[in-house]
Amino acid sequence: MQPNNLTALDFEDVKASIKSYLRTRKEFTDYDFDGSSLSYLVDTLAYNTYYTAFNANMAMNEAFLPSATVRDNIVNVAKLLNYVPKSIISSKGCLKLEIQTNQTNGSYPSNITLKKGPVATGGNYVWNILEDTTIEVNTTTGLATFDNLMIYEGTIVTFNYVVNTFASQVYKVPSEDADIDTLRVRVKANESATASDLYNLVDTVTNLTATTRVYFLAEGEDQRYEIRFGDDSVGRKLKDGEVIVLEYLVTAGKEANEVTGFSFVGTTTDNLGITYSASDTTLTVKDRSQLGDVAETAESIKYNAPRYYSSQYRAVTAQDYAVITKKVYANADSVVAYGGDALNPPVYGKVYVAIKTKTGSLLNDATKKEVAANLRKYAMASIDPVVVDPDNIYIYTKIFALYDTGCGSSTSDIKTDIQAAISAWAGQTQINNFNSTFRGQNFQKAIILANRCVSDVSLQTTLLKYIKPNTNSTNTYCVSTGGGLYDSAPSNSDGTTCKKEPVLLSGTFRTADRPGIDQQFEDDGFGNLRTFYNTGNKKVYTNNNAGSVNYTTGEICFGPVNIVGAGDNVPSLTNMTLTDAVTGVGTITDTSLLPTNLQIPVLFIPANISTIPASTPGTVINIVNPEVTVSPIGTIPPSTIPLNSLTPTVFNQTPTTVDVPILDNAGTVNTSSCFSN
Repeated sequence: MQPNNLTALDFEDVKASIKSYLRTRKEFTDYDFDGSSLSYLVDTLAYNTYYTAFNANMAMNEAFLPSATVRDNIVNVAKLLNYVPKSIISSKGCLKLEIQTNQTNGSYPSNITLKKGPVATGGNYVWNILEDTTIEVNTTTGLATFDNLMIYEGTIVTFNYVVNTFASQVYKVPSEDADIDTLRVRVKANESATASDLYNLVDTVTNLTATTRVYFLAEGEDQRYEIRFGDDSVGRKLKDGEVIVLEYLVTAGKEANEVTGFSFVGTTTDNLGITYSASDTTLTVKDRSQLGDVAETAESIKYNAPRYYSSQYRAVTAQDYAVITKKVYANADSVVAYGGDALNPPVYGKVYVAIKTKTGSLLNDATKKEVAANLRKYAMASIDPVVVDPDNIYIYTKIFALYDTGCGSSTSDIKTDIQAAISAWAGQTQINNFNSTFRGQNFQKAIILANRCVSDVSLQTTLLKYIKPNTNSTNTYCVSTGGGLYDSAPSNSDGTTCKKEPVLLSGTFRTADRPGIDQQFEDDGFGNLRTFYNTGNKKVYTNNNAGSVNYTTGEICFGPVNIVGAGDNVPSLTNMTLTDAVTGVGTITDTSLLPTNLQIPVLFIPANISTIPASTPGTVINIVNPEVTVSPIGTIPPSTIPLNSLTPTVFNQTPTTVDVPILDNAGTVNTSSCFSN
């Protein structure tokens, strides 16, 4: 008789299976296995079987992407999908250098060059430029300005291979912490040659010839990348004696982020051969260091590899566009793509790509056009990709927690635990991202469970959106909250005998006809927007038909209105002529001097806080760091509906949100040209 339980993997099950088999033999009928020395032999056999089965099971698991756990095995499976994991990424800063050159024979040099390599130190790190940079010198003042100079943290490493066709034709980047984005591959004819050919990275063999100078990249063992060249059929094959020169940055990655202080250590030489020292150079920090990141995690590879493979170098579905966008634009933190037919009204023949950047900045027009042009290479037929900004909506909560004073936790401990619970909840729900939904019950439950001393929680929840008007242009600006707005009181059909309280209030702004006074939007409770300014404790209404509100759908339209300033970003008093200083009525003297990049915060009271969905596929729901008040049991919390207590002006600057890490490798608006693209 043969053993019949061949699927047993547990030690005890295997042991029982062996005993069961032995009992079928007449020599062991009614044999006491547990009381005999034979039990040790049975244990040994069971352990060996269990160990072998476990290894076989693990080996099979490692052969498949979803079940693999060892990074090298995950990478090997991803290779079959032609997916190259992201390497560690160096942190980048933005500087402005001003160098005062010297006159020679009564004239200044025509140009000056900043040499490749270290240019600054900061935060115990070395910061480099990757290529020589030459600019013209102001021949009148002798001043040379390197503006928006991008610097990279790390050490530039050069490594050479001599080609031997009898050996392996796989060439490894020897450094584990190499930023592959900075890798430059050149090939020289021999070791004494000074000239070299630059080889370009490709990930597809389409359109390659026998002479095309390209290389292929893959991650090898221990996170060291491997380089392969062509075979004289697909790409040029290297010849014996040629020298491969690898140049790249070895970097600390995200550890070098947030450096704000730099000192100049670079070398600058003008066209006359004169070298300038640090004393001739004025350094200005335009942006802190940022964008440094760790190498792509195993979980991220398992998530991204099949999605990248599914696109097959063409964009057909919306998911294809999202995946390819991350390949063509490295600063993309999260991407969502959706067809124009999903909009209201629908727009056919277009696919919209919304990009949330790692820096939190919005893309400038030039970068949007560049990304769209790169996507168009993969697009099918007449589909036109359009890159748009995310539609950000912010959820702002005031938390009032009641606690048992005899429980043992202080108010500061409870606040700390609540903030930690909110961060954990945000990470689990992947809020602050596309395709997310705020669920108030889960949010409140996370707060109650944050600390055992919390007995009850009350929330005030408001929504925040921004109007971003065009300066000195009469327009109507429409926004959507994704759901209905609170109805402050029952009304009569004629809307005249029942007063309603506003559930919408904007920050301050200035208009072209009243440039001398701050105004605000509010609703009248009956579907109309109006504008007003404050004089003492009194509201003075300037327009009772300043827009419309649909309380059922949450659609609000502001205007038509001509805005020339917002918040603290307002026209100068010297740039206006006021006819009435009290009411602010007047005109702008010079429209070219008006402020730009305006944004007006608007706070809304939602009708239902239990579920707040995204209003569009490109909407990102952001959770503003909440205000937390901790009070003893018996304290009466304020009303959950904050009528007459909306404070939009505190959000003149974009608020800080709860930080949520993005699985797929995964502030304020950054306007620097270094990081706006």
